[in-house]
Amino acid sequence: MWLDNASSIDLLFYSPYADTVVKFAKNSELTPLTIGLYGSWGAGKSSLLNMISNKLKGTDTKGKIACVSLNAWQFEGYEDAKIALMESLLKALNENKTFTKKVGEKIKQLIKRIDYIKLGKNAVKKGLPYALGILTGNPLPIALNLSADLAGSDNVVEKISRFKDEYVKPPKDDSEIENIRKFREEFEEMLEDVSEIDNLTVIIDDLDRCTPDRIIDTLEAIKLFLSVKKTTFIIAVDQRIIEYAVKTKYREIDGYEISADYIEKIIQLPIKIPELSHKDIENYLLLLICQLHIYKDEFRKIIDFIYEEKLLLKEKAIDFSQIEGFIAKESMNNYCDDLDEFKKEAHIIEKIRSVVSPSLKGNPRQTKRFLNTFFVRKNLSSLYFEDELDVSIIAKLLALEIIDSKLFKKINEWNELSKGKDILQLKNLEEYANNPKAELEDDLKKWDKPRVIRWLISEPCELYKTDLRKYYYLSRESLSIYEDNTTLFNEKEKSFLAAILNAKAAQLENLINELKEMSPDSQEKIINYVLRKFKTDSEVIFNLISLLFAEFTDYQSEICDIIKTKEKSFFKVSLAPLLGKMYNVNSTKIQDLIKYLIDNNTIDIKYENLIVGKNTLPVKAVPRR
Repeated sequence: MWLDNASSIDLLFYSPYADTVVKFAKNSELTPLTIGLYGSWGAGKSSLLNMISNKLKGTDTKGKIACVSLNAWQFEGYEDAKIALMESLLKALNENKTFTKKVGEKIKQLIKRIDYIKLGKNAVKKGLPYALGILTGNPLPIALNLSADLAGSDNVVEKISRFKDEYVKPPKDDSEIENIRKFREEFEEMLEDVSEIDNLTVIIDDLDRCTPDRIIDTLEAIKLFLSVKKTTFIIAVDQRIIEYAVKTKYREIDGYEISADYIEKIIQLPIKIPELSHKDIENYLLLLICQLHIYKDEFRKIIDFIYEEKLLLKEKAIDFSQIEGFIAKESMNNYCDDLDEFKKEAHIIEKIRSVVSPSLKGNPRQTKRFLNTFFVRKNLSSLYFEDELDVSIIAKLLALEIIDSKLFKKINEWNELSKGKDILQLKNLEEYANNPKAELEDDLKKWDKPRVIRWLISEPCELYKTDLRKYYYLSRESLSIYEDNTTLFNEKEKSFLAAILNAKAAQLENLINELKEMSPDSQEKIINYVLRKFKTDSEVIFNLISLLFAEFTDYQSEICDIIKTKEKSFFKVSLAPLLGKMYNVNSTKIQDLIKYLIDNNTIDIKYENLIVGKNTLPVKAVPRR
């Protein structure tokens, strides 16, 4: 299994990015400098920061670069993120022997200055008791309202006295700006006094996990307090989150958004981590399997081999045979825990990786989660069914679930209806995928997408011959996601849905025409909602269902599949005319439906005659809403 942690091995081959950042960080002439590493969540930013940190702390920079790593998310619980960042940085420097030996006292003075800044902020926040205490010279009101860390200290009266003497000024003097100026000056002087250090590099991770206010506070702390000569800040963040934070705090003025200018002022060197290509994801999937089985030292040799042979730059993804060839050449013995299992899993992933990679959005985290889910189901399979199930089929079905969850669920519905026999719809689709010149029924055309076609022809083939009920049992948590909610509906869609569900029979035709004028996305959301409701609400909305069958042919098979699940009690005489209208629209499909219902003793020949118009028995009026 793979944890969502930074990797100690460069599986993503980000080393060139790390080398580029280190090159700039080592150049003190460029300081003060803030580097922004932009990448989406799960893109591997933390792994890249680890590499940068290790390179900066390596032998070639030892004694010249001081590197401190901070996690911005840890400041989330603090009242003031600016002060939390400054305190954390100074405490980290205080633990560095070079700094402690040279400027230990100055660090302590800077930490005390932060105490005074906190005290000043509390005075403003607390208001009258502080003001009275300062003006009267009586520190008691201040002491009673101090935060726990100051109020409990032995020298609180001394701190308050010094705060009054050094920081409390008449209103015409901006004491906060003065505090910022003094802190910057003293911080810069401290760094200059450490001649053994050319540059202080501060690495900040997980900033995009914080609230907008915390993000802005952290950026402003860097710009206002800490960005001085001999400092380089490296911030890993999702650029979209930063932009959102700026827009949240600083509203646009006369249509002008300041987010871009604001970010440019703080981050001088933006470096964007690109999404992994489909080929990169294929390589990553295979290497994760290798990492799972191969011992660490031997696996590092494989990574070095890939770099040396420049396999990443090849047109095609890395073949497992290339890795096997390298292992044989190096005469590696006992290099993994279970050789047979390793090869089996590597071959399975190699077969499906080209199919699933486009759906993993170039994201390493999504790739890990895909493999984690696969191994969970593989393990459940062995516990529930021992060796009965084919692991390759587990992987292939999971790939479809990632590609299109609706189609994944549709195969389950077809499989339930087939009751252990061949899944005819899937058979037709596989035949079409292998011979695109063949005709595809209208209701199956939603499967005619390049990614789905690749999935259909991927191994193992002839999936339609397999009873998939046990396989879907392993993924039953995914099948329960169909919820009757409208959280993704806009107001127009919600209004229309309410109207069409509560309409009388005479109103439905006009509403169906209105639905046909909507966007394909709106149509899909509304029709899918109605069909889910039809699964449980039976005949009440059958007038609507018969019209959808006539006007939206892509859904005809799905409607028939739902009708196949109905009990005998559903097929009242009053519904036969509506089924008759559907028969007139597509006699072939309804005849197949009738045959299925008769074979399963759900209806009889008399009811069939009512549908196809061979019997003129009087029928009751169709129920109205």
